[in-house]
Amino acid sequence: MAKHDIVYLVGHSARQETQLKNIVPLAGTQHGDGGKDVGIVLMQDGVIGTSQRGTVPEPIANLITMNIPVHVLAPDMKARGIDPGEVLDGVDVIDYDGLVDILAESDRIISIL
Repeated sequence: MAKHDIVYLVGHSARQETQLKNIVPLAGTQHGDGGKDVGIVLMQDGVIGTSQRGTVPEPIANLITMNIPVHVLAPDMKARGIDPGEVLDGVDVIDYDGLVDILAESDRIISIL
């Protein structure tokens, strides 16, 4: 599992709320100019918009374009009727063990749940 300098845990839908949209420029600066390995973990309603079906929310598309690792929690996808097998290219599907590994290996965790 990837080790990140900074991990953002996001539990709000990018389609309905602005938390992820507000994180994108900050994560981009940290990742690009700051030289940090930044990762995003989408969980709870944050998983909405990660399927190949439908329109991809702009913040998720931007993170993928910037090559910022985006991880999405499979159990939360399933709970919302989203098939983890139909995840967007560039998004990493993880389970709870994967989440624990990411959190244990990362230096800083910022929770926006």
